[in-house]
Amino acid sequence: MTRKLIYILGAGRSGTTLLDIMLGNNSNAVSLGEINRFYKRSGQPPHRDSDSSTYKFWTIIKSNLKDKGHSNLSELNSLFKKNEYHTSFLKTIFKINNHKYRNCLNDMYIAINEKSNKEVIIESSKYPCRALNISNYLQNENLSIHYIYLKKDPVSVVSSFQKTDLEQPKKGFLSANLYYFFVNILCEITLFILKQKGHNTKVIRYEELVAQPTEVLVDLQNRFKINQQELINKIKNNRPLETGLLFDGNRIRLEDSIILRNQSKTINKNFKYYFTRTLNYILYN
Repeated sequence: MTRKLIYILGAGRSGTTLLDIMLGNNSNAVSLGEINRFYKRSGQPPHRDSDSSTYKFWTIIKSNLKDKGHSNLSELNSLFKKNEYHTSFLKTIFKINNHKYRNCLNDMYIAINEKSNKEVIIESSKYPCRALNISNYLQNENLSIHYIYLKKDPVSVVSSFQKTDLEQPKKGFLSANLYYFFVNILCEITLFILKQKGHNTKVIRYEELVAQPTEVLVDLQNRFKINQQELINKIKNNRPLETGLLFDGNRIRLEDSIILRNQSKTINKNFKYYFTRTLNYILYN
């Protein structure tokens, strides 16, 4: 059976965890969240009870990787940083990544495939470098890799970074704007490269996802050849969405289930609004 990995990339606070959860609400799929943080978190999903299904799942993955020689978690965390953070982008493009990193990356997906036993695996690690490394180094003829680039209105993203959050540190107004601008440039370049390599890709706007989820999901279903009918029915009937086995990501993952809602907010069109629009509007569109 050919399995599919759907990798979601984009800037932080763009709704990648929500999209991950949504796509995992089909019986043939599983949501895994930000598994790029696996070694940073010492293989333990944060804020999870040891008796939860999520904790138990990742404990098995951790044990599997340890059996394959990937036991020095501190070293591996440093290794993944050096090969996946944005500062490694040029190195990643020219495929000069560490050999041990490549092997560990492969072994991680082998372990996940064996344990999850699902046709579709969704990952929302976001990082463009990891997206390219997956394309470059995953050695599995039975795994088809697809990519979604999720964009969100830059004003909303910058505003979100002004708040305190469980997962990501607060950013100032200017630094949040520059972060969003820089990361989305990397995502645009990454998507271009992935298209040239023949990968199936899709750009989704967060605002369209929550306002017109059925239309977005039908389009995605046709593009990636994955059945989204269960998820579509849940949304149409306003049924809760299960949050799956997300390792890390937005704090909504800590809920047992969520209800998809389109919550429009009033935006104060002041100097900050127009600054963000000017700097990031072209990339968003």
